[in-house]
Amino acid sequence: MLQLYNILSACAVLAYAPWIFFKKGPENRTAFVKERFGMSRYIKTDIWVHAVSVGEVIACLPFLKELKKEFPDKKITLSTTTYTGQEIARRDFPDADRIMYVPVDTGICAGRVARELKPELFITVETELWPVLMNALKREGCNIIVLNGRISEKSFKGYKLIRFFMKTMLANIDYFYMQSDADAERIELLGAAKEKVSVMGNFKFDIKLDSFPPLKWLERIHGKIFLAASTHDGEDEIILDAFLSIKKKYDRIRLIIAPRHPERFNNVAEMIDNRGINYIRRSNLTDERLAIDDALPDVILLDTIGELSRAFSKVSVAFIGGSLVPVGGHNILEPAYWSRPVIFGPYMNNFPVAKDFIEGSAAVQVNDAHDMSETVTALLLHDEKAEDMGMNAKDIIDKNTGAVQRALELVRRLIGTA
Repeated sequence: MLQLYNILSACAVLAYAPWIFFKKGPENRTAFVKERFGMSRYIKTDIWVHAVSVGEVIACLPFLKELKKEFPDKKITLSTTTYTGQEIARRDFPDADRIMYVPVDTGICAGRVARELKPELFITVETELWPVLMNALKREGCNIIVLNGRISEKSFKGYKLIRFFMKTMLANIDYFYMQSDADAERIELLGAAKEKVSVMGNFKFDIKLDSFPPLKWLERIHGKIFLAASTHDGEDEIILDAFLSIKKKYDRIRLIIAPRHPERFNNVAEMIDNRGINYIRRSNLTDERLAIDDALPDVILLDTIGELSRAFSKVSVAFIGGSLVPVGGHNILEPAYWSRPVIFGPYMNNFPVAKDFIEGSAAVQVNDAHDMSETVTALLLHDEKAEDMGMNAKDIIDKNTGAVQRALELVRRLIGTA
């Protein structure tokens, strides 16, 4: 089965090659192409951590920093799949000995990288599983672990169809540290040995966002702010319509809208423009413009990478995107860290903890523009209610920390102490 997968993967690489060569994004395109095809120059590393994109990189930053502190003499390589993840990794984890793109999962690419890097330990974050790479790493004598592991219900249904293959692949992994009991149960049902599986919690609860400098442009904005974070196609229209309704009842409000994918920035800008709403792109917020708060428009389009998690620090209400459409929702924990009231749609299956937020009066579910307008307006008009929701959200964060230390203990068991 692995040979068949390898053949199919090689065919996919041929089809994927034009996308790699011509896709807009990475500034250093030569490094991007070489590393994706495993053609770069590699030097042996000790610990290789893979985090696919922005969310995973941000989630594991507390762990990465503690890992480097715990093992100062170990060489640490951090890989990502996306160029946006790469940007965050380079900016926020400068202590890495190498930051690179993960090779595509076929023998000719991944095999060479595994032989050259030959890490003592390979860590994949949030169940990013690559059969060929992991098989190659195992042949090199590498320990392989999953940290912050998660198997969504949708992914589980798909994996079950190839369970016979999954069981063989999962045998290469030495330990699975999953986010929840449900995730642990799913990975066991897919073939992971029970004695290799346990629950660590979620790295995202261990976030330390106040260690990052505040956003100067946000500090200069006065009044209340409604932040729509990580929005997807089909949500922006709902948010903008709700905002227009909110403005009729509470005029002193600004909207920051942050599309999940950079390629959608222009589309969202067009939607705002078509509704006749005054707006400005975050990238165009000059010091001169910020000096006169009254001159700022009603809407700010957050068209930068890596500022969203800190933007939550000053908002009055936060909406979590990917939840009004069947995407599964995004990180509910970052606004909670800042004690901000949270709202989201009905599709939060990527974050089962969302149920705890609702039950703990720390969040409100909305279903459409009318719900959103009514809920946000109520929170803007009643400061005490908004403050209580925010504090309840922070309490959930505080009660669930500790995943980083549990992960470090597992690393110590596998490779010893520094």
